[in-house]
Order: sequence, then structure tokens, then C-alpha cells
Amino acid sequence: MTDLTWCPAERYVILYDHADIFAQAEPTEYQLALDIFNSAKEYWEANNITLKFLAINE
Repeated sequence: MTDLTWCPAERYVILYDHADIFAQAEPTEYQLALDIFNSAKEYWEANNITLKFLAINE
């Protein structure tokens, strides 16, 4: 999540559709994934690049 040199941009958006399925099936792993996304967000913000993670529940 912190090595996006192959796709340079001023900002990044990660869209995860049907995240609720993962959250319900594997709540511990889902929380770990959120922690990883938050760490990546902090990394990119420290480098003045926006990273947004959108979880869509259907």
C-alpha cells in the first residue's frame, strides 16, 4: 500500500465494494485490513499525498 511508484499520482482512492461481507465473515481480519489502510493513509499524508479508502456495504 505504500509502494505505488508504478502509478504516480497526487492522490489515490481505493474502493472496496461489499466490504460488509468481509467484515461479517472475518471481523478480526477485517479490522486488521482497516488498520493497514489507516497506516498507509498516514504514510501518504506524511508525503503530502491523499489516500482515501471507501468501503461500500450492500
